[in-house]
Amino acid sequence: MIKIEPQFSRSKVKKAGKILRADNSPAEEQEWAEEVLTNWRGIHFYPLNTFRATLTEKLKKIDENALVVQRLKRAPSVISKLQRFDNMYLPMMQDLGGLRAILSNIDLVRALERNYRDSVFSHQLVNEKDYIQYPKESGYRGIHLIGVVARRFRVKLTLISYLITRLSVERLACHGLSFD
Repeated sequence: MIKIEPQFSRSKVKKAGKILRADNSPAEEQEWAEEVLTNWRGIHFYPLNTFRATLTEKLKKIDENALVVQRLKRAPSVISKLQRFDNMYLPMMQDLGGLRAILSNIDLVRALERNYRDSVFSHQLVNEKDYIQYPKESGYRGIHLIGVVARRFRVKLTLISYLITRLSVERLACHGLSFD
């Protein structure tokens, strides 16, 4: 895996986010901001893979049937999120890099959650949301853990079970939607 180096300071990344949020930025500024976003997304690949390696090792001991999915938020989704939330800053976006661990059942989801909370490792957990105990209005259930990798990069780890995933797919299908 090639490690992409940051080409812009955090303050420049923050400025680029403000430009991307605005509807009336000059084309030249917009191009620069898109270049910054491309680099900011790219430098998340390596930390995301590092976090995934830790997750994969933990899962070997907890649930050998677990599935891990990794994604980097697409640029249009990043821009849309910046536009929807006035207080959202690009360097602080918690889900630019994301991992989803789909485990066999809720008990194993909870076991992995405890493992992350109770273990000492190089990634710092900075936020946690328990949507299993407190489901979203939509019915969504899962655990969200936000980790900081290399003291700079935020990665969102979603822990869910196969049953939760199946129910989510069925709920989308009822509305004529899919994950595509």
